[in-house]
Amino acid sequence: MNEDEYVCPACGKNLSDFNSMSFEEKLLIGLDSPITQNRMFVMEVLGKIKSEKAIPKLCSMLSEKRDPYEILEIVKALLNIGTPKAFECLKNPILTRNALVRNLLEGANRHPRNHLERTS
Repeated sequence: MNEDEYVCPACGKNLSDFNSMSFEEKLLIGLDSPITQNRMFVMEVLGKIKSEKAIPKLCSMLSEKRDPYEILEIVKALLNIGTPKAFECLKNPILTRNALVRNLLEGANRHPRNHLERTS
């Protein structure tokens, strides 16, 4: 095999170490996909596997300009991860501007396992 077979034709990323990565590490790379639907699928899976490694990236993604449905998927992933650090990200007041996210967070506030109540 020549060296070109180990490089992504779309982004030029070296893929030689990809096979040795864990599933979670591969998913984390997927958060940088240029395709929104791919990112949203990755967010859903990261939430389902409760990936604490995803929290910093998901939190930073909340502060970027994104599609409202992508923001909703980030919020769902963080709720599913369910750690205090994940909940802390969800206290960002900017999230309440999106009605879908606001409704989701209000529902989460009523759930006893979540600690999203805003402290004054």
